[in-house]
Amino acid sequence: MILTPVPADQVDAIWPVAEPWLARVCDRPESDLTLEGLRALCRAGEGQLVLIGPAGGAPVAAGVTQVRQHRDESRSCWVLAVGGGGARAWRHTLALIEVGARRLGCATVEFAGRAGWAGLLPDYAAHTHFRKAL
Repeated sequence: MILTPVPADQVDAIWPVAEPWLARVCDRPESDLTLEGLRALCRAGEGQLVLIGPAGGAPVAAGVTQVRQHRDESRSCWVLAVGGGGARAWRHTLALIEVGARRLGCATVEFAGRAGWAGLLPDYAAHTHFRKAL
C-alpha cells in the first residue's frame, strides 16, 4: 500500500472519493469530527487528506492528518480520521505515516482510537479519553 497526499487545491476534486470512508468515521457515536470540519482543514492546508491504496491501483481508504506545533517547539502528527474498506490490507500504513511524520520533524504520531487498536499496536502507548456530557 502507498499513501498519496492530496494538495489543498485538489481537495474538492478528490473529496467525493474520500467522503464515504470518512463519513463512517464521523458517524461513530464516540467521534466529535465532522466531514465539513475535516474538509475545511484540508482545503486550508491545516490538515492533509491522504488516499491509501495499492501502487498503481484505486484507493481503498482515506485519512486526514494534522501536524501540531507544541509550546516546547516539538511537533506531533495527529491522525484525525482513517476509514475505508479492507482494513487488514492497509492498517500497516501507519508505518508510512510515521516515516512522513519524521520527515516533517515530528517527534510523535498520535490518534484517538477504539480499544482494539491497543492489541494491534503494542509499540504505541494507549491512553483513555474521558468525556462527560452535561
